Amino acid sequence: MSIGIDRVEAFFDLRSPYSYLALGPARALSQRSGVTFDWWPYVTDFQSAYGGEVEQRSSRDVAKLKYLYMDCRRLAKLQGLTVRSTTKLWNPTLASQAILFAKARNRLWEFCDPLLAAFWRREFDLESPAEVAAALVNAGLSSSEWNGFLQKEAEAALAGTLEHAERLGVFGAPTFIYRGEMFWGGDRMDLLESAILRA
Repeated sequence: MSIGIDRVEAFFDLRSPYSYLALGPARALSQRSGVTFDWWPYVTDFQSAYGGEVEQRSSRDVAKLKYLYMDCRRLAKLQGLTVRSTTKLWNPTLASQAILFAKARNRLWEFCDPLLAAFWRREFDLESPAEVAAALVNAGLSSSEWNGFLQKEAEAALAGTLEHAERLGVFGAPTFIYRGEMFWGGDRMDLLESAILRA
């Protein structure tokens, strides 16, 4: 995967509420600036970041997560979005592979927007093959093509994407990289916009 000079490499994790809340502002910035955002799924090591599985977390980790979701609900309200706290550490592999499948067929947001809205209302199971397949079909994609991709290409495609992120130094999501400069977090959107305007 090449690094485009005149585009933003954008990484988001389906399970990250801050990623979810950054999507709208980032896409609006892309429209305003005319700079293409090249979107990639990212898999954050939440176990290390937040103290393991839900039942393994210390009182400090629990308090930190409670604050995180309270903070995200405040931010979500400003965008008219719903963010409900999670009850488990979801395995994002299947849905991340589906992102790459939809992206390659120019149906990324037709797939992601309804999926993410439902997931953050806790009405979508990221680990369910049936639900992921149905979301792809609802986005106008072929179930038979998806099954073929899943069997032959999905694992390598996601591994290549995560290697691409590692080469760029990505360590969390959302992360935006423009002309070699990294911006981690949706609260860095103003700095990213300034960098784009300076270019």
